[in-house]
Amino acid sequence: MKSWQVHHIRDSAESVHSRELPAQRAIWRASISESAIVLGSKQSFEIVKQQVCETDGVSVVRRRSGGGAVYLGVNEHLWIDLVIPRDDVLWSDDVGKAMWWVGDLWASALAENEVASRDQLIVHHGGLERNEISDLVCFAGLGPGEITLHGEKLVGISQRRTREMARFQCVLHSRWSSEAYEKYLDFEKISGADLSISRDLKSTRAGFTGGLNAIADSLIALAESL
Repeated sequence: MKSWQVHHIRDSAESVHSRELPAQRAIWRASISESAIVLGSKQSFEIVKQQVCETDGVSVVRRRSGGGAVYLGVNEHLWIDLVIPRDDVLWSDDVGKAMWWVGDLWASALAENEVASRDQLIVHHGGLERNEISDLVCFAGLGPGEITLHGEKLVGISQRRTREMARFQCVLHSRWSSEAYEKYLDFEKISGADLSISRDLKSTRAGFTGGLNAIADSLIALAESL
């Protein structure tokens, strides 16, 4: 059984996303230095209210994986990247199933910290579930391996794969802010946008009140058994 290397990065969201990680089993925790709107690889910077972001000191960055935008407030989330090489026992050629063990690990860590009982924390084993705003906002949709509690998404996961490795970028919010999306995204520049976006954002729930450091510690400890 291979052990995990553990790293804690403190940097901007842009620097973390652009950092090339080695193809070895490792856990990378990221603490960002400023709040950020992180766009999916196919999203245009034009959907962001750049001036408002600049005024508030919110950086605008793009990740290499697809999906919708994610707002990351400083000290309002837990961001952990899990990396495995291709020859790892956890590797799966099935892109969807490849994320199941990640969700199971997170669910166990959340249960250990009494966020909810393990049977209440559901790891999604189906395909991508989309709705009217999931292409815009990541946490409005549901993908393989992601975790829900009472139907509300807690942990979002995106995956980057190369010939040598898979990198699972995971985020758990301690505070969900639909207001941040309304403030920093320009709905008028989004094709087909209408007033329902604001309504749907407010109906989206993510996050909990709890100890992020304790959950991170639990996840790292539990990973050693994999």
